[in-house]
Amino acid sequence: MKIYIDGKYYDRSDARVSVFDHGLLYGDGVFEGIRIYSGMIFKLKEHIEGLYQSAKAILLEIPMSKEEMEKVVLNTVRINEKENGYIR
Repeated sequence: MKIYIDGKYYDRSDARVSVFDHGLLYGDGVFEGIRIYSGMIFKLKEHIEGLYQSAKAILLEIPMSKEEMEKVVLNTVRINEKENGYIR
C-alpha cells in the first residue's frame, strides 16, 4: 500500500507523521470517508467539497486546491490498484 504524505508516496511501513505535526499535537483534523466501487470513486467532488467545508469550519487550511486534492486521490487509488475500498 502506498500512502500520500506532503507530496510524496510512501510504503506503509515508511509512512510517518512528525511529532511536531499540529494535528497530532492538538488533535485538530477533518476527514471524509469515501468508497471505491468497481474502480470508481463515489461522489469524489462532493466529498472533497465536504472536506474543505469541514476544514473551514475549524479554521484549518488545506495546503492544496480542491482540484489538486482530487488528482492526488485519483492517483493514489490508481497507484494502489484499488477496485473496491475505502478512502480516508
